[in-house]
Amino acid sequence: MLLKDKYYKIMKENVLDSNNAVFLLSLLPQADVYRGHFPHKPVCPGVCNIETIRECAEMLTGRDLYIKTIKQCRLTAVASPQVCPLIDVTVSVARIEGTDSYNVVGKIADAETSYMELKGEFVIK
Repeated sequence: MLLKDKYYKIMKENVLDSNNAVFLLSLLPQADVYRGHFPHKPVCPGVCNIETIRECAEMLTGRDLYIKTIKQCRLTAVASPQVCPLIDVTVSVARIEGTDSYNVVGKIADAETSYMELKGEFVIK
C-alpha cells in the first residue's frame, strides 16, 4: 500500500459481499503530496484518487493488483482534505473468467458530491 496511513486513513470498512465494499476514508491534510499540490490550498491529485481505488480493490479481493487498463476515468469535482475530509470509496470487482484479472468499478464521493468515477481492468500481480 502506497497511500494507506500516509494520504488517507481507513475509518470504516463495509464489505457488502465478496464483490462490493464501501470504505470510509479520512484524508490526511498533513500528507506530503499536498506540499506540492498545492501549499495553502491542497487539492487531491487524480493519480492519488486512482491509487486509492486500486488499494481499496486490493483490500476487497485480498490480492495484490496492477492496473492493466483504465477504460473510463471521470474527475467530476475537486477533492480536498479541507473540502471533504471524509470520503466514501465504493468498489465493485468482478473476476474475468479464465484470467487473472478483475473488472473494477470505483467511485469516490461524500454525501453531497461525486469526485471521481473509474472503470478498469486490474490484474493480479
